[in-house]
Amino acid sequence: MDFADNIRDIHIGTIIKKKLMETSMTMTEFAAGINKSRSNVNDIFKRKSIDIELLIRISKALNYDFIRAVYYEEETSPTLFIAVKTNEAEIKNLNLPKEFIPLVKPQK
Repeated sequence: MDFADNIRDIHIGTIIKKKLMETSMTMTEFAAGINKSRSNVNDIFKRKSIDIELLIRISKALNYDFIRAVYYEEETSPTLFIAVKTNEAEIKNLNLPKEFIPLVKPQK
């Protein structure tokens, strides 16, 4: 799957503002933390998209990985990894949901 397939229709500025409000940080402290003025921060809150370099600075300032959590939804979509050394007959006996069976490859 390509990165573009993972991008959802989001308004990053609104999400940043919400995350800031969940912290004890003031807007002045946040602005200083990302090396911007308070008026620039207000402009950021209005943005639907954002420069990646700025988003990384914001992530560091708020201690929140916006790229992983917002664009890849990893906080709400856990991934299951299973290491299996087996053959095709044993795979059938794993009682996995049918959509998982093609993901398990037999070892030869």
